[in-house]
Amino acid sequence: MSPGSTRFKIEWGHANVRKIIIHRYSTGVRGAVLEQGTVVEWLIDQEIEGDIPPGVIIQGKVIDILPGMDAAFIDIGAEKNGFLLKKELVDYQQKKNENNNQPVSVSKPINSLLTKGQRVIVQVKKEETGTKGAKLTEIVSFPGKYIVYMPHGGYVAVSKKMNEDLNRDTFRALGQAWIQGSEGIIFRTLAEDANPEDVRKEFEWLREQYHSFIAKGNESPSKVMYLYNESSIFSRVGRDYLHDDETIIVVDNREDYLLLKKQLPVDKSWKLEFHQEKQGIFSYFDLQTALDRSLKPFLWLRSGGSLFINYTEAMTVIDVNTAKFTGKNDQKETAFKTNKEAAAVIAEQLRLRDIGGIVLIDFIDMKSDKEQEEILQVIKRTLRNDRTTTNVLGFTKLGLLEMTRKKTRKPLHEALQIPCQTCDGSGWIKTSEELTRELEDELFARRFAIEDAYLVEVEDRMMALLTAENKKRLTLLKQVSGKELFMVPSEKVSGYEIRLAGDREEIQQQWEMRQHS
Repeated sequence: MSPGSTRFKIEWGHANVRKIIIHRYSTGVRGAVLEQGTVVEWLIDQEIEGDIPPGVIIQGKVIDILPGMDAAFIDIGAEKNGFLLKKELVDYQQKKNENNNQPVSVSKPINSLLTKGQRVIVQVKKEETGTKGAKLTEIVSFPGKYIVYMPHGGYVAVSKKMNEDLNRDTFRALGQAWIQGSEGIIFRTLAEDANPEDVRKEFEWLREQYHSFIAKGNESPSKVMYLYNESSIFSRVGRDYLHDDETIIVVDNREDYLLLKKQLPVDKSWKLEFHQEKQGIFSYFDLQTALDRSLKPFLWLRSGGSLFINYTEAMTVIDVNTAKFTGKNDQKETAFKTNKEAAAVIAEQLRLRDIGGIVLIDFIDMKSDKEQEEILQVIKRTLRNDRTTTNVLGFTKLGLLEMTRKKTRKPLHEALQIPCQTCDGSGWIKTSEELTRELEDELFARRFAIEDAYLVEVEDRMMALLTAENKKRLTLLKQVSGKELFMVPSEKVSGYEIRLAGDREEIQQQWEMRQHS
């Protein structure tokens, strides 16, 4: 059933209703935030490449110890080793807490606390800069919506922004009752207006997450690996949306459903839905069409105007045009109406496409300062829905609107696409990983079809991915579809094409003929 159906419209009858769609495929997770049936944000779990962002928790290995600096170098799987000071060790922190949180001089040298080759669980405090590696800490923390959980924090703190001292004392007492051993907790301002049961539930969930990551590391104690990323889909959904009564979360994987259900009080179980339709969840909500649209640089406005979004290495430049919109009166009125519509749409697209860094917007010429100010107010008002920090700086002397949006992840077009080599990098094409995910969705939709097998033509880079690691991805596709799959490399297709469907012997015969042609 598509989002345009009657049932879908009834579900979206309340103005503030939001749905989070989470799709688990064979090698990852994908999701979307829908408001009034429209995608406003894509949730894409991205592999960490290059600099490791703050907040990531890693199982690392001690490479070298520098007693003179009271520090150690840690292999964290990056090009540069991380830097861990003695004061960032759990042992040091516990001594500090025993001394009423005052600075202490721990007599033990760092080489008596750490040994080369030792496994350490560390969190990135500050990403690497220049020749310096990332700054690390053993005092890891897990941020939630209402609290920050610290397995080795050793204290309870309450946000100073809470309104009354009485509330702060109440939360301090709650925290002391909840924590065990060396645990610590910080209550955020939002906890003040929350149901205490929801806050407790989040505390228990974050504690459980920590122990699950430790268990994951214990399975491969000698391996350097990422254990936790606070910008992952489930971390973001749990923190930002799970306890919001205007949000419903729909998942298509039973383990994910049970994982999220643990975080919810019994009386809020209605917030979570398990998708069990024959139609895949992305198809059911028509998300693939919306995703493809979000990758296109050209965008029509409802009025007939248009936007062109140009991604460069240094910034994103957005051009506004009247295009097919001629207006009813003069050219000045037409330009202003197009600019107003474009301002709101651009703010929405920045969030939808996860565009970060410097953004320059070339609106249609406006002669009046009043008109420019109104455009500024439109874009600022629409940006209030964006959880990522933005800063609208204003119009330059050349009439360009200058703004910034904090970079937290790769923008959508970089996460799912690579530069096109045929057009010398001036265009973008989908990654082989993204194309394989789309093929998986299509095969999943055919899992109840009567055909036993499929003949699929794929371009060379997809074939390389499918057959790598002893055909691991191809095996996963077969498991998802429940069909026998025969792959043929082809220069005639862009991505993939399912050419034939039938019984296994018939398709295998066709495949063998093509192998020898």
